[in-house]
Amino acid sequence: MDLDSITRILEDYRARGYYPSAVCQVFDKNGTLYHRSFGEAAPDSWFDLASVSKLLCTTMLLFAMEEGRLAPEDRLLEHLPEGKAGPATRERLREVTIAQVMTHTSGILAWYPFYTDGGEFYGILERLMKDTAPEEGMVYSDLNFMLLGEVFCQVTGLTLREGLDRYFHQRLGIRDISYGPVDPGLCVPGSRGNQIEKRMCAQRGLAFDGWRPDGVSNRGDCNDGNAYYYWGQCSGHAGGFANSGALARLGQFLLTTDSPIFLRAMTENVCGRGFGFDLRDPFLPGCGHSGFTGTSLWVCREAGLGVVILTNKYDCPEGHEPGGSNEFRRAVHTAVLGCAAD
Repeated sequence: MDLDSITRILEDYRARGYYPSAVCQVFDKNGTLYHRSFGEAAPDSWFDLASVSKLLCTTMLLFAMEEGRLAPEDRLLEHLPEGKAGPATRERLREVTIAQVMTHTSGILAWYPFYTDGGEFYGILERLMKDTAPEEGMVYSDLNFMLLGEVFCQVTGLTLREGLDRYFHQRLGIRDISYGPVDPGLCVPGSRGNQIEKRMCAQRGLAFDGWRPDGVSNRGDCNDGNAYYYWGQCSGHAGGFANSGALARLGQFLLTTDSPIFLRAMTENVCGRGFGFDLRDPFLPGCGHSGFTGTSLWVCREAGLGVVILTNKYDCPEGHEPGGSNEFRRAVHTAVLGCAAD
Protein backbone atom coordinates (compact mmCIF):
# COMPACT_ATOMS: atom_id res chain seq x y z
CA MET A 1 0.00 0.00 0.00
CA ASP A 2 1.57 3.28 -1.18
CA LEU A 3 0.64 5.94 1.34
CA ASP A 4 2.99 8.69 0.13
CA SER A 5 -0.04 10.76 -0.85
CA ILE A 6 -0.88 11.20 2.85
CA THR A 7 2.43 12.97 3.41
CA ARG A 8 1.68 15.34 0.54
CA ILE A 9 -1.81 16.05 1.87
CA LEU A 10 -0.70 16.81 5.42
CA GLU A 11 2.30 18.90 4.33
CA ASP A 12 0.03 20.91 2.03
CA TYR A 13 -2.54 21.65 4.77
CA ARG A 14 0.21 22.58 7.20
CA ALA A 15 1.74 24.96 4.64
CA ARG A 16 -1.69 26.60 4.26
CA GLY A 17 -1.89 27.32 7.99
CA TYR A 18 -4.35 24.67 9.12
CA TYR A 19 -2.05 23.56 11.97
CA PRO A 20 1.55 24.07 13.08
CA SER A 21 2.21 20.42 14.00
CA ALA A 22 0.64 17.05 13.32
CA VAL A 23 1.06 13.30 13.62
CA CYS A 24 -0.74 10.79 11.43
CA GLN A 25 -0.81 7.03 11.97
CA VAL A 26 -2.53 4.54 9.66
CA PHE A 27 -3.05 1.02 10.94
CA ASP A 28 -4.74 -2.27 10.21
CA LYS A 29 -5.64 -5.12 12.54
CA ASN A 30 -2.04 -6.28 12.81
CA GLY A 31 0.13 -3.18 12.93
CA THR A 32 1.10 0.24 11.65
CA LEU A 33 1.13 0.98 7.91
CA TYR A 34 2.13 4.65 8.06
CA HIS A 35 3.40 6.91 10.86
CA ARG A 36 4.71 10.42 10.23
CA SER A 37 5.08 13.63 12.22
CA PHE A 38 5.08 17.21 10.94
CA GLY A 39 6.25 20.50 12.38
CA GLU A 40 7.43 20.48 15.99
CA ALA A 41 5.83 17.11 16.78
CA ALA A 42 7.68 13.81 17.08
CA PRO A 43 5.92 10.54 16.19
CA ASP A 44 5.34 9.81 19.90
CA SER A 45 4.27 13.34 20.93
CA TRP A 46 1.17 13.65 23.09
CA PHE A 47 -1.71 15.92 22.05
CA ASP A 48 -4.75 17.41 23.76
CA LEU A 49 -7.51 15.09 22.50
CA ALA A 50 -10.38 17.52 23.20
CA SER A 51 -13.63 15.70 22.31
CA VAL A 52 -11.86 12.54 21.24
CA SER A 53 -11.89 12.16 25.03
CA LYS A 54 -15.55 11.19 24.56
CA LEU A 55 -14.27 7.91 23.12
CA LEU A 56 -12.44 7.28 26.39
CA CYS A 57 -15.70 7.67 28.33
CA THR A 58 -17.58 5.69 25.67
CA THR A 59 -15.12 2.79 25.81
CA MET A 60 -15.26 2.64 29.59
CA LEU A 61 -19.07 2.74 29.58
CA LEU A 62 -19.25 -0.04 26.98
CA PHE A 63 -16.97 -2.21 29.12
CA ALA A 64 -19.27 -1.48 32.07
CA MET A 65 -22.19 -2.60 29.90
CA GLU A 66 -20.33 -5.83 29.10
CA GLU A 67 -20.07 -6.36 32.85
CA GLY A 68 -23.84 -5.97 33.24
CA ARG A 69 -23.68 -2.71 35.21
CA LEU A 70 -26.04 -0.83 32.85
CA ALA A 71 -27.66 -1.09 29.42
CA PRO A 72 -28.38 1.39 26.61
CA GLU A 73 -32.11 1.14 27.27
CA ASP A 74 -31.77 2.10 30.95
CA ARG A 75 -33.13 5.45 32.06
CA LEU A 76 -30.40 8.00 32.67
CA LEU A 77 -31.86 8.98 36.05
CA GLU A 78 -31.48 5.41 37.34
CA HIS A 79 -27.72 5.77 37.16
CA LEU A 80 -27.11 9.27 38.49
CA PRO A 81 -26.14 9.83 42.14
CA GLU A 82 -29.21 9.53 44.31
CA GLY A 83 -30.72 12.82 45.45
CA LYS A 84 -28.51 15.01 43.25
CA ALA A 85 -30.87 15.81 40.36
CA GLY A 86 -33.40 18.54 41.14
CA PRO A 87 -37.14 18.43 40.29
CA ALA A 88 -36.85 20.21 36.92
CA THR A 89 -33.96 17.96 35.93
CA ARG A 90 -35.89 14.84 36.93
CA GLU A 91 -38.92 15.97 34.96
CA ARG A 92 -36.94 16.88 31.83
CA LEU A 93 -34.88 13.68 31.88
CA ARG A 94 -37.61 11.35 33.16
CA GLU A 95 -37.80 9.27 29.95
CA VAL A 96 -34.29 9.88 28.61
CA THR A 97 -32.23 6.72 28.12
CA ILE A 98 -28.50 6.11 28.20
CA ALA A 99 -28.67 5.44 24.45
CA GLN A 100 -30.22 8.87 23.83
CA VAL A 101 -27.48 10.57 25.82
CA MET A 102 -24.77 8.64 23.94
CA THR A 103 -26.33 9.53 20.56
CA HIS A 104 -26.88 13.21 21.49
CA THR A 105 -30.66 12.88 21.11
CA SER A 106 -31.44 13.58 24.77
CA GLY A 107 -32.82 17.10 24.23
CA ILE A 108 -30.11 18.61 26.48
CA LEU A 109 -28.59 21.90 25.37
CA ALA A 110 -25.27 21.82 23.54
CA TRP A 111 -22.96 23.85 25.80
CA TYR A 112 -22.80 25.95 28.92
CA PRO A 113 -19.69 27.37 30.65
CA PHE A 114 -20.12 25.92 34.15
CA TYR A 115 -16.96 27.73 35.27
CA THR A 116 -18.66 31.11 34.97
CA ASP A 117 -20.96 30.03 37.81
CA GLY A 118 -18.64 27.85 39.86
CA GLY A 119 -21.46 26.24 41.76
CA GLU A 120 -22.27 22.56 42.21
CA PHE A 121 -22.88 20.72 38.93
CA TYR A 122 -26.40 19.48 39.62
CA GLY A 123 -27.46 22.86 40.95
CA ILE A 124 -26.36 24.60 37.74
CA LEU A 125 -27.92 21.81 35.67
CA GLU A 126 -31.22 22.30 37.50
CA ARG A 127 -31.28 25.96 36.54
CA LEU A 128 -30.47 25.13 32.93
CA MET A 129 -33.26 22.55 32.80
CA LYS A 130 -35.69 25.22 34.03
CA ASP A 131 -34.48 27.94 31.69
CA THR A 132 -33.97 26.10 28.39
CA ALA A 133 -36.42 24.30 26.14
CA PRO A 134 -35.69 20.72 25.02
CA GLU A 135 -33.61 20.50 21.87
CA GLU A 136 -35.07 18.68 18.88
CA GLY A 137 -33.32 15.88 17.01
CA MET A 138 -29.58 15.32 17.29
CA VAL A 139 -27.82 18.19 19.09
CA TYR A 140 -24.17 17.47 19.83
CA SER A 141 -23.76 18.30 23.50
CA ASP A 142 -20.82 18.32 25.88
CA LEU A 143 -23.36 18.17 28.72
CA ASN A 144 -24.42 14.72 27.54
CA PHE A 145 -20.94 13.41 28.17
CA MET A 146 -20.49 15.26 31.44
CA LEU A 147 -23.53 13.31 32.57
CA LEU A 148 -22.18 10.06 31.12
CA GLY A 149 -19.00 10.60 33.11
CA GLU A 150 -21.18 10.86 36.20
CA VAL A 151 -22.99 7.66 35.18
CA PHE A 152 -19.71 5.77 34.78
CA CYS A 153 -18.55 6.79 38.23
CA GLN A 154 -21.90 5.89 39.78
CA VAL A 155 -22.23 2.41 38.25
CA THR A 156 -18.60 1.33 38.73
CA GLY A 157 -17.61 3.12 41.93
CA LEU A 158 -14.51 4.36 40.09
CA THR A 159 -13.40 7.86 39.21
CA LEU A 160 -12.75 8.49 35.53
CA ARG A 161 -9.01 8.44 36.21
CA GLU A 162 -9.36 5.07 37.95
CA GLY A 163 -11.50 3.81 35.09
CA LEU A 164 -8.87 4.85 32.57
CA ASP A 165 -6.31 2.87 34.52
CA ARG A 166 -8.51 -0.23 34.80
CA TYR A 167 -9.84 -0.38 31.26
CA PHE A 168 -7.14 1.29 29.16
CA HIS A 169 -3.85 0.80 31.02
CA GLN A 170 -4.61 -2.66 32.38
CA ARG A 171 -7.28 -4.30 30.22
CA LEU A 172 -6.27 -2.93 26.81
CA GLY A 173 -2.59 -2.44 27.63
CA ILE A 174 -2.71 1.15 26.36
CA ARG A 175 -0.29 3.14 28.49
CA ASP A 176 0.37 6.42 26.67
CA ILE A 177 -2.99 7.94 27.53
CA SER A 178 -4.08 10.05 30.49
CA TYR A 179 -6.32 12.80 31.71
CA GLY A 180 -4.59 16.14 32.21
CA PRO A 181 -2.47 17.62 33.41
CA VAL A 182 0.37 15.66 31.84
CA ASP A 183 4.12 16.17 31.70
CA PRO A 184 4.69 19.20 29.43
CA GLY A 185 7.79 17.49 28.06
CA LEU A 186 5.60 14.84 26.43
CA CYS A 187 3.33 17.30 24.63
CA VAL A 188 3.29 19.58 21.66
CA PRO A 189 2.25 23.12 22.55
CA GLY A 190 -1.53 23.39 22.69
CA SER A 191 -3.84 26.33 22.27
CA ARG A 192 -2.94 29.88 23.30
CA GLY A 193 -5.50 30.89 25.88
CA ASN A 194 -9.27 30.52 25.39
CA GLN A 195 -10.10 33.29 22.94
CA ILE A 196 -12.98 31.39 21.32
CA GLU A 197 -14.66 30.55 24.63
CA LYS A 198 -14.17 34.14 25.76
CA ARG A 199 -16.24 35.22 22.77
CA MET A 200 -18.86 32.54 23.42
CA CYS A 201 -19.24 33.70 27.02
CA ALA A 202 -19.42 37.35 26.00
CA GLN A 203 -22.16 36.55 23.47
CA ARG A 204 -24.17 35.02 26.32
CA GLY A 205 -23.51 37.93 28.68
CA LEU A 206 -21.52 35.70 31.06
CA ALA A 207 -18.46 36.95 32.98
CA PHE A 208 -15.41 35.01 34.13
CA ASP A 209 -12.23 36.43 35.70
CA GLY A 210 -10.04 33.31 35.73
CA TRP A 211 -8.98 33.13 32.08
CA ARG A 212 -5.50 31.91 31.21
CA PRO A 213 -3.40 34.60 29.50
CA ASP A 214 -3.90 35.01 25.78
CA GLY A 215 -0.99 34.28 23.49
CA VAL A 216 0.71 31.79 25.85
CA SER A 217 0.85 28.18 24.65
CA ASN A 218 -0.42 25.49 26.97
CA ARG A 219 1.64 22.31 27.22
CA GLY A 220 0.04 19.46 29.11
CA ASP A 221 -3.07 21.42 30.12
CA CYS A 222 -6.27 20.91 28.14
CA ASN A 223 -7.86 23.62 26.04
CA ASP A 224 -11.52 22.95 26.87
CA GLY A 225 -12.78 25.53 29.35
CA ASN A 226 -15.21 23.35 31.27
CA ALA A 227 -12.66 20.54 31.55
CA TYR A 228 -9.85 22.88 32.62
CA TYR A 229 -11.56 25.45 34.84
CA TYR A 230 -14.39 23.34 36.27
CA TRP A 231 -13.68 19.59 36.14
CA GLY A 232 -9.98 19.49 37.05
CA GLN A 233 -9.04 18.37 33.50
CA CYS A 234 -10.99 15.11 33.85
CA SER A 235 -14.51 14.87 32.46
CA GLY A 236 -16.57 12.60 30.25
CA HIS A 237 -16.47 15.18 27.47
CA ALA A 238 -12.84 16.40 27.43
CA GLY A 239 -9.52 16.44 29.26
CA GLY A 240 -7.78 13.45 27.69
CA PHE A 241 -4.23 13.38 26.30
CA ALA A 242 -2.52 10.66 24.28
CA ASN A 243 -0.09 9.98 21.48
CA SER A 244 -1.07 8.46 18.15
CA GLY A 245 0.14 5.00 19.15
CA ALA A 246 -2.33 4.89 22.04
CA LEU A 247 -5.28 5.80 19.83
CA ALA A 248 -4.11 3.36 17.16
CA ARG A 249 -4.16 0.60 19.78
CA LEU A 250 -7.72 1.59 20.68
CA GLY A 251 -8.57 1.59 16.98
CA GLN A 252 -7.13 -1.91 16.54
CA PHE A 253 -9.31 -3.12 19.40
CA LEU A 254 -12.34 -1.60 17.68
CA LEU A 255 -11.37 -3.26 14.39
CA THR A 256 -11.06 -6.72 15.94
CA THR A 257 -13.54 -6.89 18.82
CA ASP A 258 -16.45 -9.31 18.59
CA SER A 259 -18.19 -7.79 21.63
CA PRO A 260 -21.90 -7.40 20.82
CA ILE A 261 -22.22 -4.10 22.69
CA PHE A 262 -19.19 -2.56 20.99
CA LEU A 263 -20.42 -3.73 17.57
CA ARG A 264 -23.85 -2.28 18.28
CA ALA A 265 -22.33 0.99 19.48
CA MET A 266 -20.33 1.38 16.27
CA THR A 267 -23.16 0.56 13.85
CA GLU A 268 -26.59 1.45 15.29
CA ASN A 269 -27.32 4.74 13.54
CA VAL A 270 -29.45 7.36 15.29
CA CYS A 271 -29.38 10.66 13.40
CA GLY A 272 -25.83 9.94 12.24
CA ARG A 273 -24.61 8.92 15.68
CA GLY A 274 -23.72 5.59 17.22
CA PHE A 275 -23.37 5.05 20.96
CA GLY A 276 -20.58 7.56 21.49
CA PHE A 277 -19.37 7.34 17.88
CA ASP A 278 -19.82 9.68 14.93
CA LEU A 279 -21.07 7.85 11.82
CA ARG A 280 -21.23 10.89 9.55
CA ASP A 281 -18.80 12.51 7.13
CA PRO A 282 -15.77 12.38 7.33
CA PHE A 283 -16.06 9.02 9.11
CA LEU A 284 -17.94 7.20 6.34
CA PRO A 285 -17.70 4.28 5.89
CA GLY A 286 -17.07 3.34 9.50
CA CYS A 287 -17.10 5.41 12.66
CA GLY A 288 -14.92 7.64 14.77
CA HIS A 289 -14.77 10.87 16.69
CA SER A 290 -13.18 14.27 16.26
CA GLY A 291 -11.86 16.91 18.63
CA PHE A 292 -11.92 20.72 18.60
CA THR A 293 -8.12 20.90 18.69
CA GLY A 294 -7.87 19.10 15.33
CA THR A 295 -7.70 15.50 16.53
CA SER A 296 -9.55 12.40 15.31
CA LEU A 297 -9.71 8.62 15.35
CA TRP A 298 -11.45 6.77 12.49
CA VAL A 299 -11.92 3.04 11.99
CA CYS A 300 -13.42 1.20 9.04
CA ARG A 301 -14.12 -2.44 9.84
CA GLU A 302 -15.20 -3.05 6.23
CA ALA A 303 -11.72 -2.15 4.98
CA GLY A 304 -9.92 -3.33 8.12
CA LEU A 305 -8.18 0.05 8.41
CA GLY A 306 -8.00 3.00 10.74
CA VAL A 307 -6.44 6.45 10.93
CA VAL A 308 -5.32 8.68 13.79
CA ILE A 309 -4.78 12.37 13.01
CA LEU A 310 -3.50 14.60 15.79
CA THR A 311 -2.95 18.33 15.32
CA ASN A 312 -2.66 21.39 17.55
CA LYS A 313 -4.51 23.75 15.23
CA TYR A 314 -5.22 26.37 17.92
CA ASP A 315 -1.59 26.91 18.85
CA CYS A 316 -1.76 29.98 16.68
CA PRO A 317 -1.54 33.76 17.06
CA GLU A 318 -4.66 35.65 18.05
CA GLY A 319 -6.66 36.56 14.99
CA HIS A 320 -5.49 33.59 12.92
CA GLU A 321 -8.39 31.29 12.06
CA PRO A 322 -7.26 27.79 11.05
CA GLY A 323 -9.22 26.05 8.32
CA GLY A 324 -11.81 23.38 9.00
CA SER A 325 -10.38 20.14 10.34
CA ASN A 326 -12.83 17.98 8.40
CA GLU A 327 -11.16 19.11 5.18
CA PHE A 328 -7.86 17.40 5.95
CA ARG A 329 -9.55 14.47 7.72
CA ARG A 330 -11.69 13.78 4.66
CA ALA A 331 -8.70 14.08 2.33
CA VAL A 332 -6.61 11.63 4.39
CA HIS A 333 -9.43 9.10 4.88
CA THR A 334 -10.23 9.17 1.17
CA ALA A 335 -6.57 8.66 0.30
CA VAL A 336 -6.26 5.69 2.65
CA LEU A 337 -9.33 4.00 1.19
CA GLY A 338 -8.07 4.74 -2.30
CA CYS A 339 -4.69 3.18 -1.56
CA ALA A 340 -6.40 0.14 -0.06
CA ALA A 341 -8.44 -0.31 -3.24
CA ASP A 342 -5.40 -0.11 -5.56
